[in-house]
Amino acid sequence: MLINRNNLITDILNKRKPLAEKIKKVRENLGKLNLALNTLERKRKELLQQSNYSKWDESLQKIELSNILLKISNEQKALEKLRLRFERPTLNLGVVGMARQGKSRLLQSLTGLSSNEIPDGDQGHCTGARSVIYHRPQVATYGMVWFHTEESFLKQIIKPYFEKLSLGEAPNTLEEFAQPLPLLPDEHAKNPISDAKYRYLQKYRDHLNEYKDLLRAESPRQIEQNQIRQYVAQDDVQGNRNYFNYLAIQRINLFCEYPNTDVANIALVDMPGLGDTGIGAEEELIRILGEEVDTVMFVRLPKSSGDDWLKYDIELYSTAKQALLDRLPINKWSFVVLNRTEASSGKGDNLKQCQFLADRLDHTPIKVVEPVIIANCANPEEANTKILDRVLDYLAKNIELLDNEYSSFCDRELLLIHKEVNTQLKNARNALGTPTNVTDSISPSDFRRLFRPIWQALVGGLEQLLRDLRESGEKERIKKLFSDKIQGIKKNCQESKKEVIPSLEEIEEMRNIKEGSYENAYNFYLNKCRTHLSQQFLRIDDGLEELIDGVKAEVAKVLVEAGQLGSLTDARGTKFLQFMAEFLPESPESLKQLKEGFELLSKFHISYRNLFQHRIRGQLDEITPDRKTLNLVQNPSAEEILDKLNLLYEKVKSKCIEELEEFSSEPGDAAFGIVEEFVDQVLRSKDAEDAWQDFYERERVQIWANEFAQERKLDAIRKDWLNLVEAAIASNQLDSIVI
Repeated sequence: MLINRNNLITDILNKRKPLAEKIKKVRENLGKLNLALNTLERKRKELLQQSNYSKWDESLQKIELSNILLKISNEQKALEKLRLRFERPTLNLGVVGMARQGKSRLLQSLTGLSSNEIPDGDQGHCTGARSVIYHRPQVATYGMVWFHTEESFLKQIIKPYFEKLSLGEAPNTLEEFAQPLPLLPDEHAKNPISDAKYRYLQKYRDHLNEYKDLLRAESPRQIEQNQIRQYVAQDDVQGNRNYFNYLAIQRINLFCEYPNTDVANIALVDMPGLGDTGIGAEEELIRILGEEVDTVMFVRLPKSSGDDWLKYDIELYSTAKQALLDRLPINKWSFVVLNRTEASSGKGDNLKQCQFLADRLDHTPIKVVEPVIIANCANPEEANTKILDRVLDYLAKNIELLDNEYSSFCDRELLLIHKEVNTQLKNARNALGTPTNVTDSISPSDFRRLFRPIWQALVGGLEQLLRDLRESGEKERIKKLFSDKIQGIKKNCQESKKEVIPSLEEIEEMRNIKEGSYENAYNFYLNKCRTHLSQQFLRIDDGLEELIDGVKAEVAKVLVEAGQLGSLTDARGTKFLQFMAEFLPESPESLKQLKEGFELLSKFHISYRNLFQHRIRGQLDEITPDRKTLNLVQNPSAEEILDKLNLLYEKVKSKCIEELEEFSSEPGDAAFGIVEEFVDQVLRSKDAEDAWQDFYERERVQIWANEFAQERKLDAIRKDWLNLVEAAIASNQLDSIVI
């Protein structure tokens, strides 16, 4: 029977492990949801504090997240308890009772340990520190001790006394705590319970030197069997209060070989007897029962002279009941053990009183697994067969159901949280309205108010530019600029003449190279002069491009200033036109028409080759060998060649200059023509105004940046808010936050 039960317990522990992993993941996901909701809540409060967004106050105030965040925090703690429960390698049995009820004797009987390891006695409270006792086969008994640090001791142990007894600011160092304690205020001094707690604090302070070194010791510390009592007990085996190490201890784990080796997967949790543990004892009991035990045994020793259930029994049960609240009702995992004594025990035969208390239990608020266990805790056989076997048989049959009930309750709470979060996030999603991307947030009348003056200025500016180009004044200005370029070319031709007109010596040398022929030398230098002049006039291209770029810049200036399009790009002049040609889309058709107009203007170029080269080439015939007009005499000389080269160079240069000046108005005419073509296409064509209106409406946020700065800011806030909401929604997926 025991083997089967032990196998059942092992099987239960193995089944708990995957649940522990799942709970760990759920808790992590719940943490992500908590973070997302906290971030959203901070943003909500931030917006409520800023008067600029008061129009959202009503909807933001309807979003209630603080209560949900509190529930999530509580559920995270509950899940951690559940995870620790399922992760334990043992089933833990807790033993609870007031002092001198026999719980230490019960633990001795179950573990085979003596009063040296599990203190007991009749002179008051013996046990000082909580311990957990584990089965370790074939090893000598030993312990592992965890001490408080100086910080945890002052914060977790001492500070609550100062707060609850109104003693002022709690000490921050052991040296401060070593100073005389403040006097107990009058309102506490008259209260016996407060006075008792003050005296317990006084004990911590009076014996500080006897245990303070442990607060600075490394943990855990391994201790031998003969050292255990001086760490867990308040007194030695003779009953002398000589031990104070327990005041520095957080917990102790004891390892020994149980007499009943068939219960290897069982751990026994021993707590100091209640009533002598000062402030925080109840809270510690609740924590241990909720986190470290699977079942609890309330040990009670009825007096043989007569007894009944007393107030402290009810209070102890009520305190323990808070461990898991209604997640797992304590009546399903607790037992009452009535400690039976014989007539020879020195305490008298209490069987009659045990039966009386067992019968009377139904008339008290104490609800436990029935029936009440009556057994002699000091008798190892009875402790094992009547108590341990009874408890283990119950656990073997019911622990899996209890675990499922505990998990199911957590699941129900998580499901409620999921639904509440969904409700609040629906409110949050609509709280600030939908981002408008600004383009949808203006009325037609407001848009017309903004567009009409710009359209009028744009039309007026381009028409005025056309008039300026058409009238003689502007054309004369362009013509003069072009004439200045021509004069620059003329000057360059004059200054560079020496580069191509040879000296007499060079002519003679060239005659010798060219087979002793002056004619060949003459033709060579004619070609050289023609090529040089042709290259000089090619430079007129730079001037022509500069002129047309200047006109394009005037068009761009009107678009940037009158049309208020400068906010679209930092580019100016011809680069602005290139930007617009690329920026405008192919569709709809109206915007495609504008795009083609800008492409036409930005790609337009005039060049020397197109306008003038054919005319200049005609003037260069006179210095082309096959078409020259000045031929050499029958017996030529170097002097004759030099004179004729000088004459022809000057003559042809002058004719070319005259030819250019005759047509110097053409650049202005070309500029006017292309600008008029541009204006026809983007202003005068059918539906041109509608096209511009479409474009301005499409880009209105950039064009009217100041007018829409606030709306853009609101849009950014809406988008940021919705991103936070969506992040919370993603973290609230049902399959990720339920077990």
